[in-house]
Amino acid sequence: HISPDTRGRQEAKDDEQLQELTVNLVASPQEEKELEPESCQLPEEDPLRDLKAATAEAIAKLQDPLVLLEPQCMRRVLQEWLIYLEEKFGSKEHSASSVKKSKTVCAEEERAALEKNLQLDPTEGDPADKEQSSILEDCTEKENTDETCASKTMCENSTDWKGPLDCCFKVSPPCVLEPDVQKDLVELTTLCFELRVFSCGNGEAEESSDGSLPQAASWTLACRFMRSYFFLLDLKRLKQCIITMHATSPNVWETYIAGLKELTCHSPVALAMENEDMLKILKQLHDLGPWDDSPLLLVHAQRLYEKFGETALRPLIKFHPSILPSDIKQLCRNDPAHFLAYLDSLVKSKPEDKRSSLLRSLLQPESVRLDWLCLAVSHDAPQRANTVDAEGNPRPRSHLFTWGYSQLILLLIKLPADFATKEKMADVCKSHGFWPGYLFLCLELDRRIEAFTNIAHLDDLSLLNGEDGSIPETIEEWKFLLHLAQNHSTALHHHGPQNGNTVSNGSPSCPDCITVENVALLLAKAIGPNRALPLLQECGLTLELSERFAGVCEILRVAEKRQRALIQSMLERCDRFLWSQQA
Repeated sequence: HISPDTRGRQEAKDDEQLQELTVNLVASPQEEKELEPESCQLPEEDPLRDLKAATAEAIAKLQDPLVLLEPQCMRRVLQEWLIYLEEKFGSKEHSASSVKKSKTVCAEEERAALEKNLQLDPTEGDPADKEQSSILEDCTEKENTDETCASKTMCENSTDWKGPLDCCFKVSPPCVLEPDVQKDLVELTTLCFELRVFSCGNGEAEESSDGSLPQAASWTLACRFMRSYFFLLDLKRLKQCIITMHATSPNVWETYIAGLKELTCHSPVALAMENEDMLKILKQLHDLGPWDDSPLLLVHAQRLYEKFGETALRPLIKFHPSILPSDIKQLCRNDPAHFLAYLDSLVKSKPEDKRSSLLRSLLQPESVRLDWLCLAVSHDAPQRANTVDAEGNPRPRSHLFTWGYSQLILLLIKLPADFATKEKMADVCKSHGFWPGYLFLCLELDRRIEAFTNIAHLDDLSLLNGEDGSIPETIEEWKFLLHLAQNHSTALHHHGPQNGNTVSNGSPSCPDCITVENVALLLAKAIGPNRALPLLQECGLTLELSERFAGVCEILRVAEKRQRALIQSMLERCDRFLWSQQA
């Protein structure tokens, strides 16, 4: 028999145990909820296991020729791989979908655990069951809320293409990477940049080369990609890609330079840049060499140019080929004259017989030849009005003007090139009035009639010489040149002084002018006076010739007779010598 007091105490104890059991039953899912993030944060052994597997799979796919030769297939492979890279190394603002996915998975596991507990004891009206149901509803509501917030964040991040790039550079890996793993990651990450497969902030890869994004948005994505994965990019390939594919976007190049500055902010050269003078800094750079083609030298050159201006560019020719003209052009893209000064100094630093080969090696890609030519004829050059008349023809003697970069221009146009490039260079020279280059290109392109026409306008007989092939080669070309001289002599030589010389047709005071008599004398010297006179008579030009022409022709005949006699004498001596050797 149990006393009432003992029974009351036993019932109270049973109630406490039941309450504890109920509380434990309700709390167990909550504890599971608290422990699950820890299990998510602490993967098995290797935190990069998924990324390594995805990397190996992507490299295997890219080795397939059917994928390697098709850019779209390569982009799809990189898109799939980039998601794994972003989950491990992407910035927080660009990992919204990863956060959403993690929260969704945890919430689904929590919900499944609660449903399982509800199925264990489906007693209706139990306060514990009601509390569990309430928790389940809260979890569902929280899951939906998190998803909504994450979606909102994704939308804001993916649509705000023109927002400020306020995220910092990642110049070092957040964890230790094995050399082989880092090599593969660098290869794939750099390939993503080269093929314009960027992260758009919603956990998926965005292909900006298919025209679906504005160009400005593509540049913004490129800048964000560099900031997020600077430690995984091949800096040499990255520089070359920016120069060739993003040449019209200053922001992309500036972002690249900013990353290099962040990478070298504690280097001795960067620290010395504050107080030391330019010569000491250049000596320090030289002592730290050899640099090979390291982009780190480029950022030091950028610092020098920002501090000392154009004077810092000329000494940088000592660091060629570690620093190329294409790099210098990017550094001073806001002042092309500075780039020309560097290029001209670099070419002139070599012996004359090696300048052409040096310049040819610098033309990478070949398309920069026209860009450099346009810069050279546009800076430190005479005014176009002084070299070209209203009709587009050369002004007399305008080829004698001084051009600051004439040597560089002539080297550029004399280098081997295809026919189309030569024609474009001829058009550039003509439009700017650089007549020495234009005449050279006309003769090289076999536009001889055009060359003779411009020589007549330039009114300089010295341009008709045999050294560069500008002397007429056929009777028809001589006739054409004689008619040009006849048509232009009155217009060119009867308007008073020209560069200090009084001119009149055939006058000894203008021996270098394009006149009928001067051209006729050149003809007589080229083919002989006996052949020249019938040709002049055929053209009806004998009346315009003076006594000077007759005197010169007589001298040429005497010289021709003596030359023939000398040749005949030499031939006879050779003949006698040969007969004596046979005897």
